[in-house]
Amino acid sequence: MRGPKVIVVGGGTMGSATAWALAARGAEVTVLERFSHVHELGSHSGYTRIIRESYHEGAGYVPLVRRADALWQALGEKAGETLLVRTGMVEFGPESDPDYKDAIAACVAAEVEHEVMDAAAARERFPIAVPDGWTACFTPSGGYLRVGPCLEALKREAMSLGTDWRTGVRVREVALGERPRVLLEEGTLLPADHVVVTAGAYLPGLLPGFMPGKLKVLRRVLAWTRPEPHAIARLAAMPVWASFGPAGFVYGFPYGREGVTGFKLACHVPPPEVGAAEAAVDPERVDRAIHPADLAPLDAFLAEYLPAGRGEFVHATVCLYTCTPSTDFVIDHVPGDRRVWVAGGFSGHGFKFAPAIGELVADAVITGSAPEALRAFARARHAG
Repeated sequence: MRGPKVIVVGGGTMGSATAWALAARGAEVTVLERFSHVHELGSHSGYTRIIRESYHEGAGYVPLVRRADALWQALGEKAGETLLVRTGMVEFGPESDPDYKDAIAACVAAEVEHEVMDAAAARERFPIAVPDGWTACFTPSGGYLRVGPCLEALKREAMSLGTDWRTGVRVREVALGERPRVLLEEGTLLPADHVVVTAGAYLPGLLPGFMPGKLKVLRRVLAWTRPEPHAIARLAAMPVWASFGPAGFVYGFPYGREGVTGFKLACHVPPPEVGAAEAAVDPERVDRAIHPADLAPLDAFLAEYLPAGRGEFVHATVCLYTCTPSTDFVIDHVPGDRRVWVAGGFSGHGFKFAPAIGELVADAVITGSAPEALRAFARARHAG
């Protein structure tokens, strides 16, 4: 018996994972992606993404990240390549910082293995100038995901199950009615039993009525330095890392050769006074050039907290965040129609969850009802 016909609009991180999960459940899946499969025009640029259980966004995310971790590992084994690199993670900051406190609290609440150390111990163990009075928290479960291989593995598995994957196809409208239909820019109208929209930064423009005024697209810059040769060995042996403090939430990776040879870092959340002034960007017109003002805060951060990582900036790229007011995800059907589901608002911290989110969205589509794990991300939670 043929499964339902499902069109997935957006073949990026979440679309790829959802297509795989739907196809595995017997659905007849078509993916429509306006760009190439792996590209730098959305939210998965930058070659690597951190995976972590020390989740200051809330301990409720930890079971979801654990499921995703297991799925990434299984997918890597099937693909015959490493998708998840286990490095451990170190986070550091003043004990008064609310997000840093929440990261440690999440470890305690979810029984995540972790070790809290004082500044002197952290400085001895890592090439980080942790200020006196701050602490550091190390979690062995942390690491990073290799973006290109992850996305290629998801696509390969979905296509092996019969998924029709179309790139260079732009969707003009998702039309509701007796049967959902997807209108392409060139005029073709594609009918389906169900539609899943995973359009990332392009979601607000495609479905403006889904969360009007609640989704904000932000521009973020990822950058790589070329440190001094004597510092490279120690930087390469680092775990993934994140800092809470006056510079905002800044994060980075060991020195490596994933896409770019260098030491990668970025600012995930700027200081409050900077963040309050941030304006939303239009993904169709966003400034993708890199300016000195983009790199200066990162260089200042390195100078103060991670001087071994300083050096010439050898590469930088723009990533787009699609943020809800709470920075929690939004995963729900469109108002009044359970045949069309939306997964978005991943606010810069969604990549790691992709295979677990894909499973849950696929179950919601097939059953018409959100699994318990998705109810925390209902659209109504963001309506206030």
